Amino acid sequence: SNARSACMRACVGLPRRINEFASLPVVDENIEVARTAFDYAAVSVTPCPETIPEGEKPQAWWAGNEALAMGGASAGVKFYSAYPMSPSTGVLHWMAKYARDLGIMVRQVEDEIGVATMAIGAAATGARAMCATSGGGFALMTEAVGSAAMMEIPVVMINVMRAGPSTGVPTKTEQGDLWQMLGASQGDFPRIIVAPKDALDAYNAVIELFNLVDRYQCPGIVISDLLISEGRFSVDPDDINFHPEIDRGELILEPSNNGDKYLRYKNTESGISPRAVPGLEDYIHVMATDEQDEDGILISDEFTNPIKRRMMVEKRARKMDDIFEYVPAPEVEGSEDADITLVGWGSTYGVIHEAIEQLKAESINANHLPIKWIVPFHTKQINEVLTNSKKVIIVENNFSGQFYRYMRSETGMDVDAHIRKYDGEPFMPHQVVNGVKAIMAGDTEIFVPEQKIMV
Repeated sequence: SNARSACMRACVGLPRRINEFASLPVVDENIEVARTAFDYAAVSVTPCPETIPEGEKPQAWWAGNEALAMGGASAGVKFYSAYPMSPSTGVLHWMAKYARDLGIMVRQVEDEIGVATMAIGAAATGARAMCATSGGGFALMTEAVGSAAMMEIPVVMINVMRAGPSTGVPTKTEQGDLWQMLGASQGDFPRIIVAPKDALDAYNAVIELFNLVDRYQCPGIVISDLLISEGRFSVDPDDINFHPEIDRGELILEPSNNGDKYLRYKNTESGISPRAVPGLEDYIHVMATDEQDEDGILISDEFTNPIKRRMMVEKRARKMDDIFEYVPAPEVEGSEDADITLVGWGSTYGVIHEAIEQLKAESINANHLPIKWIVPFHTKQINEVLTNSKKVIIVENNFSGQFYRYMRSETGMDVDAHIRKYDGEPFMPHQVVNGVKAIMAGDTEIFVPEQKIMV
C-alpha cells in the first residue's frame, strides 16, 4: 500500500512527501519502499497533465459507517451492541475505538438475537441505545423489533445491506432488504424507517431518528448499504452539527410524590404515554412482550379481553398521527417541466444526480425525486409529483423492484419504466444515462446495465 500510494503521488504530479517517524526496522523498510516506488514512477511514468483541483477550504474525509457511529454519539447514545458482520462492522470499530472517551458502553455479543435484545434492554432503562448488522443478522433481530414495539421502547437499529440472500456476497452492495425492513416482526405496529443518501445524511438521519423514536416510543431502522457505509466521502466540517437538538419525548427521570397511580401505557389522546425509567418512586410498572392493559398487566391473564386488546392496538397506531409535522416530504430536484423524472431512494442519490448532468449535456431534460423517509411515506406529495411528471423511471439496486412495489402499494400509481442493477456493483452515471436513452427509444421498459469493469 505504501508503494501504491507513492506511485499515485508521482503519477498525478505531486511531490514526494514522507512523514517523520521513530526509526524502527519495519518503519525504515516501509519508508525505503515508498521512496523507491516514487522515484521509479517519477522517471517511468508521464505525470497526468491535469492538476488535482483544490477547494476553498480543507475537507473532512469519512466513511458512511463512521458517520452512522458519530451520529449515534452526537445523538447521545450510551449503549451500542453488535456482532461483526460485513459491511456494518465499521460502526462497531468506531464505537469501540472511542467508547471510553465518550462514555459509551460497547458490547460485542454472541449473536444478533443477543445484540438486539441487549440494545432494547439498555433503552428500557432510559439510555439511548443502538445496534447495527447486515441483512442476515437482521433476520435474527426480527422478533426483537416487535418486542420493542409492544413494550413501546425506543431503539435504533441499522441494517447495512449487502448482496443476498443468505450469506450472499458480503463485499458487494445491493438494495435488496427493503421488504425485510417493512415486514420485520409480526403484527401491526408503528415503526420508522429512513434511507439516507450519503455519509452526511446518514449522520443527520441517526440523530433525527433518535428524536423521533423517543417521541413516538417505537423502534426505528436506518437502511444503509455497502456503497454508503464503506464508501468514502468528503464533507465540509462546518456542515457537521456536533451539538444537535435532543428531544427525549415523554421521558420521566425524576420520582413522584403525588400518589397518583402510574399508567405506563395510558390511553392518551395522542396515543403517547408517559415513559418513566425503572426504579423511580411511585412509577412501578411492568414491561412485557404480551399484550397489556394501561397499567402493564397482561390481558392474557383475563382470557384476552377483546375490548382492551382493540384499545391498545389503536393507541399504538395513533401515536404516529402527527409524524408528518416532524418529517419533511421529498422534493423534486431539477426542472419542473422535465421530460423524465428519475425516482430513487437511499444510495442512488449521487449517481442519479450525476446522470442528470450528463443527460443535460445530451439535451435530455430530467429531474430527480429522491426518497429518504420510507416509513412514514409521504403518499400525498409523491402522488402529486408522479401525476405531474411526463415519464417516470425508478432507479434501484435490486432485481424485483422492491421500492417500486412498495411505492405502488402506498400510492396506487404505476410508473413508465425501470432501471435496475443486481450484480453486486453500484450504478455508474453512464449506465443510468444509457438506460434513460434506451427507454426513451422504446427499446425496453426494464433496463439492466451490463457491468463491463470487473472489480
